Amino acid sequence: MESNREPGSPQRRVVIVGGGMAGTRLAQQLVVSAGEATLEVTVIGEEQHPAYNRVLLAEVLAGRYAPEVIALPVPAPAAGTGAGVRRLSGVRVVRVDRPTAEVLCDDGRRVPYDALVLATGSNPVLPPLRGLFEPDGRDDLQALPDGVHAFRTMDDCLALGAAVRPGTRAVVIGGGLLGVSAARALAQRGAQVVLAHQGEHLMERQLDPGASRLLRRHMAALGVEVHTECRARGLRTDGRAVHAVELADGYALEADLVVLACGVRPRVGLARAAGLEVARGIVVDDELRTRDPRVFAIGDCAEHDGVVYGLAGAAQEQADVLARLLSPTPPLPEPRGLRPWPPTGAPPRTPLLNRRRGWIFATRAPVPSPA
Repeated sequence: MESNREPGSPQRRVVIVGGGMAGTRLAQQLVVSAGEATLEVTVIGEEQHPAYNRVLLAEVLAGRYAPEVIALPVPAPAAGTGAGVRRLSGVRVVRVDRPTAEVLCDDGRRVPYDALVLATGSNPVLPPLRGLFEPDGRDDLQALPDGVHAFRTMDDCLALGAAVRPGTRAVVIGGGLLGVSAARALAQRGAQVVLAHQGEHLMERQLDPGASRLLRRHMAALGVEVHTECRARGLRTDGRAVHAVELADGYALEADLVVLACGVRPRVGLARAAGLEVARGIVVDDELRTRDPRVFAIGDCAEHDGVVYGLAGAAQEQADVLARLLSPTPPLPEPRGLRPWPPTGAPPRTPLLNRRRGWIFATRAPVPSPA
C-alpha cells in the first residue's frame, strides 16, 4: 500500500531503525520539536537492553559503572504534545519495502512509515586471523572460538566481564581508542593484559607520538604489556577454545581470552538490499537524505560528501539536524552563521555541513575509525 502522504509534506510516522545513541537522540529531539502536531515515532532496536551510552562501555567493563548507570534517557512526550514514541527492543529489521513504505521485522510484523531513518551503526571489523573462523567459512560473531570477544555492544561487555578474573591472561588485538579502553578496563579488573598493535604507536589516529608515549607509560603503570609494530596472524585453539595468539614473527602470546579491537565498518546491508546508494556508508545529501526522498541515514552508517564520521558527537548533531528537518511544526529561528567545530584552539578540521533554507549546521570533524 502506497503512503498517502507526499514526500515533501510534514511527516507523521517516523520509523527509526537502530536503537543506539543516534536513533535515541533523534527520537528525543523529534518529541521536543513536535509541539502539538501529531507524530508517531517508532524506534526498532536489535538489542534487548535499554538504549545506552556506548562510549562508557569500558567503564562498565572496569566495574566502575553498573549497566543501568549508562542508560540513555527514554524519549517521553511532555504533557500537551502530540508526539508518541514506542520502542521495539530485540527486534531486527530484515527488509525495507520502499514501494509500500514499510519495514519488515524478523518477528513478522510490518511497520509503515512516512519517513524512515536508518541509524544502524557499525559492526566490529573481524581481522583475517588463521583459526578465527570455522572451516565452513562462516565469518560472523557467532562463529568465534570460545574466549574470543568483540567489544562493541552491552552483550559483548557483559560477556567479557563474566569471563575475566584476577590473573586471567588477556590479549587485546588493536591499539586504537577501543583497544586501549578495553585493555585498561581489563587490567583494572585484575587481568594480565597484553596489547598487540600493528601501528607504530598507540592511538596514532588521535594522538601525536609524544602523547602516545605518555599513554604507553600510563598503560604500563596499570600493568599492561604493550607491543607496537606487532601483527597478529592467527589464533591457536584447543578444539574451539583459544589458548594463544600467534604473531607474524612466530612468537605466541598465551591467552585465556582475546579481545578483537580492530576498528568498525558501517552497517549498510539493509540499505544495499533496499537499492539505496552505498559507498563506504549509506550515501546522504546535505539534509541527511538518501536518493529515496523518504529515507534518511544518520550516525556511523551514514556517509556525507565521501566521509563517514564515526563519532558519537557527530551522530548526535546529525540527529538534532534531522529532527529539525522532519519536524511537523514550523522551524525554529534560523541560526546565524556556522557553529565551529572543534572549539577555539583545537586543530582545524573540516566540518560536515547540512544546509536547508540557508541554514548551516556543523558537526564534528571526520576521524577514521579506531584501529
